[in-house]
Amino acid sequence: MTLSDLDKSKRYLLACSFGPDSMALFHLLRINKFNFACAIVNYHLREESDSEVLGLVKYAKEFNIDVHVLDVKEKIEKNVEATCREIRYKFFKDLSIQFDYFATLVAHHQDDLIETYLMQKERQNNPIFYGISSETFIYGVNVIRPLLDYKKSELQKICDENNVPYCIDKSNFDISIMRNKIRHNVVLKMIERDREKILQEINNENASLKSLFKSIDIKRLSDVNYVSNLDFTSQCYALNYLVKNINASFSLSKKNVGQIIKILKSSKPNGQFLIYKGLYLFKEYDYFEFGVNKAEPRDFSYTLPCPGILDTPFFYLNFKMDTSDRHVDFEDYPLTIRNIKKNDFIIINGYKAKAQRLLIDWKVPFRKRLVWPAILNKNGNVIYIPRYRNDFKMTKELSFYVK
Repeated sequence: MTLSDLDKSKRYLLACSFGPDSMALFHLLRINKFNFACAIVNYHLREESDSEVLGLVKYAKEFNIDVHVLDVKEKIEKNVEATCREIRYKFFKDLSIQFDYFATLVAHHQDDLIETYLMQKERQNNPIFYGISSETFIYGVNVIRPLLDYKKSELQKICDENNVPYCIDKSNFDISIMRNKIRHNVVLKMIERDREKILQEINNENASLKSLFKSIDIKRLSDVNYVSNLDFTSQCYALNYLVKNINASFSLSKKNVGQIIKILKSSKPNGQFLIYKGLYLFKEYDYFEFGVNKAEPRDFSYTLPCPGILDTPFFYLNFKMDTSDRHVDFEDYPLTIRNIKKNDFIIINGYKAKAQRLLIDWKVPFRKRLVWPAILNKNGNVIYIPRYRNDFKMTKELSFYVK
């Protein structure tokens, strides 16, 4: 996706930092008569951040270009890069919904692409794409990078030759940061032949990944046995594919992948496992998936004073009809329907059975156990627990089902 591929009938949102890259893109969009607005975030992390916002607003006003400004009030002290990324993409998403922007344009360029690739190699990452893709989704935002064919020096030259204002971020010169170190010690020293060689290397690597992708059955990536039996390279790709669909900034190292495969192959059928901060693995018998939040019990309790209907976020119940198959008699009212507790018991065929044990025997996935309902009579005794079936199918005739 290049600048010429953009659709002039669409309205775009330009992610702008007032640096030379995004301001060069501003200029190119303007002179080519694209329909766009700008978005800038002031994190208040640098002294010049206020003047950068004012500079963009003033310049955009000359050409009647709208500028959306997000002024971040809270102080960002931990996980600064990740937190800022999350803040700005949520901002872009909200703007895209509110103003119907087709996509968000980001001014990453060829130098960024090469730097990212070299960082991936340095860190021994297992990406699903080497370098930077020209079009992707980040936090639900459609992101297009139309300048990947441009060198950084070319973008700065565009600004200088056309009197486009910009500001240089001083932190870009801090070579204690890996990206800056690679930029100043490697990328900026490359001659044209070196660039062509590494760009071809990136293309070859991505062709290999594309071939690998075709060999993997994406529809089976939640299947414990299928993923466990892939070769390690395919496992690395498949698992990174899954986590990046949750959050584009997530990345699994080979150590992470090994840890996950060990969990999938373990005899423990059910559980949740912290892979690293913000990423959990949920294993539920033959199924697994990733999530960003720990599964916690969600307590609920509803009362049905007499035969009637309850439609809740957790279950549906219609006890206006015959309830003998649910072991509910009129004398049991008022009923309480709540999630099963640790010490709940139920009498089955004259024997006292622990409710949690039934859920285990029925192979109820552990996250469903946290919200699985039980019916209690007016005396507080559990009289019915709906049976779990992994092949359950909804029908209109059902008097009680778990959502």
